[in-house]
Amino acid sequence: MKTRSTRTAPAREGPAPWNFLSDLGRQQMSVCTEASSAMIRGFDAMRKLQEQAAHDATERHAAVARKLQGASQPLELMTIQAASMRDDLESATQYWQQLAATTLEMQTEVMGCASHLLDSESALEAASAVEALDMIPGMSSLFPRAARLC
Repeated sequence: MKTRSTRTAPAREGPAPWNFLSDLGRQQMSVCTEASSAMIRGFDAMRKLQEQAAHDATERHAAVARKLQGASQPLELMTIQAASMRDDLESATQYWQQLAATTLEMQTEVMGCASHLLDSESALEAASAVEALDMIPGMSSLFPRAARLC
């Protein structure tokens, strides 16, 4: 009695070059969704910064108003106003620095999302598959490529 042996197809080392091209849309949607999430987190952080800055300014100005109600001398009024302006300027400078840092962090996250979009090995396999298509007669006339600079 003969035993049937089953033959299995040899395992491939990596994805076929056309899988890279067909999977590109899914990868792009994934990256766009990750980038959107990073932007939303960044906008939320900016909103919290603005909310905190407004809250601090409200408290600071309420304290200045109480001081101004109790002041009677012109020099004292000028000192309170100058201190209020200094505090407002420092607060505004700190707010804009924090906002710039948050924006930079958000942009870095968005760019980080796009950095893993392109798997270099898959791209090289796809490029070699495209070069193999040039061997088919008439293919290069249908899909002309730009001249390479290198």
